[in-house]
Amino acid sequence: MPNQKYTFTLNEIITFFENINPNKSASTYTTMKYNLIRIAKMGKVDFIDIDATTIQPKNLEEAMATYSVNSQIQTILGINLWIKYKIVKLNNSSKSKIDSYNALKNKWDVLLKDLCNQKTKKIEENKMTKTEEENWIDYTDLKKKWCDIAITHIDEYKGSENATLPEKRNSFNEWRDLALVSLFIMIPPTRIGNYEKMRIRYTKTNDVSQLKRDKNYIMIDADAGIFVNTGKYKYKLCFNQYKTSKHIGQVCENIEDTLLIKVLNIYLDLRLSIQPIQKHRLNDTDSLFINGDTKNSLTQSVITELLKKTTNKFIGKKLSCDMFRKIFLTWFLSDDTKSIADRKKVARFIGQTYNPTIMEKYRKIVEPTEHRTPIVLDFS
Repeated sequence: MPNQKYTFTLNEIITFFENINPNKSASTYTTMKYNLIRIAKMGKVDFIDIDATTIQPKNLEEAMATYSVNSQIQTILGINLWIKYKIVKLNNSSKSKIDSYNALKNKWDVLLKDLCNQKTKKIEENKMTKTEEENWIDYTDLKKKWCDIAITHIDEYKGSENATLPEKRNSFNEWRDLALVSLFIMIPPTRIGNYEKMRIRYTKTNDVSQLKRDKNYIMIDADAGIFVNTGKYKYKLCFNQYKTSKHIGQVCENIEDTLLIKVLNIYLDLRLSIQPIQKHRLNDTDSLFINGDTKNSLTQSVITELLKKTTNKFIGKKLSCDMFRKIFLTWFLSDDTKSIADRKKVARFIGQTYNPTIMEKYRKIVEPTEHRTPIVLDFS
């Protein structure tokens, strides 16, 4: 075991990262945690045993080559954080060691710059990778197929509203996965982190403006309990904590797609039957919107696998959140009937900003405004 004077735990360095970056989103801290864990995995050591030898470029080169360019970039950001904290821990006790760590950081910075240039070049080429080609499906085809699948499942569910609790437990995972995929197809696909730890709230007992900004919420307008298959539920998604929340701020939008409403009705009927929320807790519940058959949230990696598994089962394509976004935006940005206002609204919902070019501001939509379908979050 290395000298304990100069070693530190994963939690120590994450705390250090949070202290020097106090205004980052929760997902940023989570991403950095995974970056640090990946270093130990690549070096085949416990995190506390990482040292200067472990993180030499020549020692990690082979392991890093098995990861995507983006994962390699994130790993180097983790290595640079490790070095920065190591220098802080040395506390000027050894100038030669500090100089050696700075030299090591410079080596990684050269590689980081090269990888960033590679990433930028690939992005600007707009070309698909082999994996993207194998799993690509046009958005119009994807939505039509998924809507057909949802309708079939809803029809099959009719008459099951009075099912026993054990029967509902057996149906829960399937409908949770259907609801998850529907949220990435029937409305613009935002990031997984927006839904990962989302809480359930009721509009009758909660006002959005009074809710804490440290969580994301699905607001439910429930005048008379759960109405399966009727579309009487109206849902509002409220995003406070997400990757770009510091720049974009709170985003709240109603879900207006009636088919998605029906899918969510069934899922929440099962969800709240298995794990009911007591009436006196409606205004302060920490009840999760998306979870397993326990009270624990699903991790982003688990949700990613569920998305891939479910879409592969029903469509024959393994679609991740990233693929959903690329498929949707390829369709959306190629639609000339979408105005700058439309594009800004969708960009904000998915956690992006849309900055039109000067040339685009000269473009006019030829079709008369009164004949255009206004942009809503159903894209039907």
